[in-house]
Amino acid sequence: MTSAVPKLVPDSRPIRIDREVRFQRTRREPRSDEVRCAQYTPFPRARASQTPRRGFTRDVSPLGMCLGVDLPERIGALLRVEVQSLDGRSIGATVARVAWCKAARDGRYWLGLDLLCAPDGARASCAVGAPVDASD
Repeated sequence: MTSAVPKLVPDSRPIRIDREVRFQRTRREPRSDEVRCAQYTPFPRARASQTPRRGFTRDVSPLGMCLGVDLPERIGALLRVEVQSLDGRSIGATVARVAWCKAARDGRYWLGLDLLCAPDGARASCAVGAPVDASD
């Protein structure tokens, strides 16, 4: 497992809005607005009765994602998250830490997740016969 690098550039640039100065943080990685289905369970799974819960992604980047869910999760909780492609196949599973949890107007919740490792399906997408970097 690799650890994630900080998401925000340490230097921030001031922006002026109606006599008030606010600081805008610059993100290190691009974000994707694709909506995908996801399943998640507590990590590590302690009981067989812990069935996967469903959610959907938004605002996905290599280091994190926002997940829309039905139930709130504790900040700092570890989750095994498996994202699915449009045809329902798994893109891969990863372990994520809940960075924040906010209630939405419709009774659902938004989870901000820090991805702690690359999805396990990422290596499977390599071309057959292509050289693999041993440093990964």
